Amino acid sequence: MHHSRNSPTGTQPRYLASTAVLLVEVIKLSASLVLATYHTYTTHPSSSPSGIAGHLYRSIFARDSWKLIVPAALYTLQNSLVYTAISNLDAVTFQVTYQLKILTTVLFSIVLLRRNISLRQWLGLISLTFGVALVQVSGQNTPDDDNDWKERLVALLWGKDAAATPSSSAFKGLMAVVAASLISGLTCVYFEKLVKDSMASVSLWTRNVQLSFFSLFPALFIGVLWQDGAAISQHGFFAGYNSTVWATICLQALGGLIVAVCIAYADNVVKNFAASLSIVVSYTATAFIYKTPVTLPSTLGALVVILATYLYKTPRSVPTMGLLPVHSVERQASDKLQRSPLLQPKSMPNR
Repeated sequence: MHHSRNSPTGTQPRYLASTAVLLVEVIKLSASLVLATYHTYTTHPSSSPSGIAGHLYRSIFARDSWKLIVPAALYTLQNSLVYTAISNLDAVTFQVTYQLKILTTVLFSIVLLRRNISLRQWLGLISLTFGVALVQVSGQNTPDDDNDWKERLVALLWGKDAAATPSSSAFKGLMAVVAASLISGLTCVYFEKLVKDSMASVSLWTRNVQLSFFSLFPALFIGVLWQDGAAISQHGFFAGYNSTVWATICLQALGGLIVAVCIAYADNVVKNFAASLSIVVSYTATAFIYKTPVTLPSTLGALVVILATYLYKTPRSVPTMGLLPVHSVERQASDKLQRSPLLQPKSMPNR
């Protein structure tokens, strides 16, 4: 995504993020509709094609489908903010800072899902915040930059990033990724609650069809027509599109489908922890593919973020593979001791 938004385009205009967001929702809607149709066919194998279409229509436009309107609008806004953030931050800084959605997801899970967070997990969240701050402060400079970290922090807060391009703003990107993290936590927890509460009666892909369908309206009317209508009229809807842009759109759509599966069969916290592994992928990609320098403080910050995810997700005591838990071993030892011949009462001889 970062490469598609910041690579040189020559005389061609850069593609509009609003059109990409709309296409992502169209692809997700099409794929989810196919999967929902297949699920309806498996649950009603004896129905005719018109009967399957009727079942599908009634499930998609059920009375509770309106509950997807709010998360659909928020998801669309989140995608737009992500494009804004990635256009103004380098890929590694964006990726690590975007891990704040772990914290927001946990906070909304406590409020909406009544989950309990242990002291070890809170330690992981504090470590996460520290790691993100470390990368955000130090990730804007190059290895040859000898400026003091305090000066870089002031420059970042005032949006005067010397390493950024003239059309970008580090402060604008930071605010966009923080807002996207807040929206991500709220919408993901709300969608998880809605899916799991109704999974016995409504399939996951039906919910995904509803979510993508209602996401089309804000993406089309607010993003494409209202925000970028003039630019689209001048240059066209697909202006600036190339293979990299299409690959980015397809990856975004595929990621949305995978996220839906992860939310339904695990939870949002697990999904965000798994997404933290993409930090390693981002470092590898930017260092070896795009030849982007990676600083030592940014690397340490990313390692702290990965350690924080380990602290949060790892239980206090994990049984070793092939061994029994301690209490099971103690119980077996006690039973063996009680069955020992030395402790069995001896029969007294008859006098």
